[in-house]
Amino acid sequence: MNIDIGKFAGFCDGVKYAVENTFSQAAKSENEIYVDGHLIHNPQTLDMLQNSGVKTYEDKEDISVLDGKTVIIRAHGVSPKRREILSKHAKKLVNLTCKYVAKTQGLVKKYSLSGYRIIVIGNPTHPEIIGVCGFAGDVFVVYKDEDLDNLPNDEKKTLIVAQTTLQKDIFYKFVSKIKNKYKNSEIIIKDTICEATEQRQNEILDIAKRNDVVLVIGGSESSNTKNLYKIASAIKPSFYVEYKEDLNNLDLSSYKNIGIMAGASTPDWLIEEVAQTIKDKYASSLSKFFSNIFDFLNYGYIFFSLGAFLMSYAIYDILSQAFQYQIGIITASYYLYTSLSNGYSNYAIRISDKKRFAFYNKYRLFFMSIIFISCVSMFYFSYKMSVGILMLTVLSSLLGMGYNMSFKKRSKFDNSLFFKLFKKLIPFKAIVISVAVTILLNGSIFILHRNIIKEKFFAYLFSASIVFTFMFIRQALMEIKFSQSDKIAGAITLTAYIEPKKLAIITELVPIIPISFMFIGIMTGNISLSNNIKYLIPIAYSSIVSFIAMRRNAITISRHLFSFLIDSPLYILFLAALIK
Repeated sequence: MNIDIGKFAGFCDGVKYAVENTFSQAAKSENEIYVDGHLIHNPQTLDMLQNSGVKTYEDKEDISVLDGKTVIIRAHGVSPKRREILSKHAKKLVNLTCKYVAKTQGLVKKYSLSGYRIIVIGNPTHPEIIGVCGFAGDVFVVYKDEDLDNLPNDEKKTLIVAQTTLQKDIFYKFVSKIKNKYKNSEIIIKDTICEATEQRQNEILDIAKRNDVVLVIGGSESSNTKNLYKIASAIKPSFYVEYKEDLNNLDLSSYKNIGIMAGASTPDWLIEEVAQTIKDKYASSLSKFFSNIFDFLNYGYIFFSLGAFLMSYAIYDILSQAFQYQIGIITASYYLYTSLSNGYSNYAIRISDKKRFAFYNKYRLFFMSIIFISCVSMFYFSYKMSVGILMLTVLSSLLGMGYNMSFKKRSKFDNSLFFKLFKKLIPFKAIVISVAVTILLNGSIFILHRNIIKEKFFAYLFSASIVFTFMFIRQALMEIKFSQSDKIAGAITLTAYIEPKKLAIITELVPIIPISFMFIGIMTGNISLSNNIKYLIPIAYSSIVSFIAMRRNAITISRHLFSFLIDSPLYILFLAALIK
């Protein structure tokens, strides 16, 4: 089966902003948190919010329950009157209204104050429409043909706007009918359907055309998801999937090409989970065999740890030193130990990568043995080489413990001295781990060759910057891919301070650092041009990997492919080292 996931599937910017900020409030707020109505129309995310202590306020409840609480205005927005009521009770009011909804509210308010009648095309029971209508005095909602009969017959100047998640053809169908009704009136038409809605509706047309069947994933109350399903079902056989378990009632065995699209309130992890469930259910025995091998190579960090060993060979080549395989083993074992340990302490993967979490638990004894063996071999070879290298290994391991801690439920560690020491470093895990590996590998070389900095200063800086760059790019790309689920799980990563898109650009530009050291070293005669110019290939390749991995929606790239893609620069680095 070919699984074709839409690149615009999943959270739109407005929903993403609302969800991530709500989980952020839950992580740091001392007050009880209530959302005024359902934050988004996705049952899985709402369950996670509830588990995080975020409650939903329903109109049928006594509003005094909000007294002294933190109250969140959801992405759909509220009317001015509603906001005033909430302000009187809430201790803190957090406005997470989608920017597109806020734009519609602003237009309605502006034209209403200028004497215009407002006609809103959309579902009158939808919270967005209820909120928008609250910004106007003379306002009417059109959702069905019979609603046109309820419009007044006077020639008052009119503004027409749309629900942000409406189908464009429905909007313009009603616009045409309204214009016919008010032929002599001044009519201003504002197409307020948001960009994300248009993108998804255009894309699902293409997905339906190029696939045999379409699965539309989203909550049953989601307006935009319903519209996507309506569009797809008019072209190809289509199924609405709200929960992964819904796949149990579907027989997709007769289809070869399966298109997947998701509404703007559907989290990435659910889309990936549905896609993976289909792959697992309909895979052949041979495919399952190879998939299991890839699981061990990827989830067991075998592919990357071997790459770390090969990277150490390249670093020795840059410095024109005889390769010390023990250093390679220490470096590989270090990453194997910290990464696998993180697999059992990382709370976020229970949400972001349930298959990985299940795989670790299924082979728990095996992976625990690998963790133990890698830890023992790391310290054994460090001790055998020198006390200085042993101390470096201990230091790097302490930094690695911070890596493992960063995804644990912080409430368990708030009072521990160790947590307080690392608390400020936790968001910068990608940098900390990159520094740790650089210290371990390049620091060990310095201890073994004390004159290396004096004799080959820029060559040493070049080698250290390569290690840091390659490690940082990998860690940053992983954080970008899982940023949504990490934030939902309460994890704090670099993406909390740098937007994923901006961080992706940084990973593309970071290779400039080693390139700069290389050319300075070549110009000063500290680096051999003939032996080191070859390293431009893996450095440039690492930047290309960042571009490929992040210039499209990460969920369209399978977990294994993504992991092998971001690990591959280490192998290209090794191949460059073999060039003589």
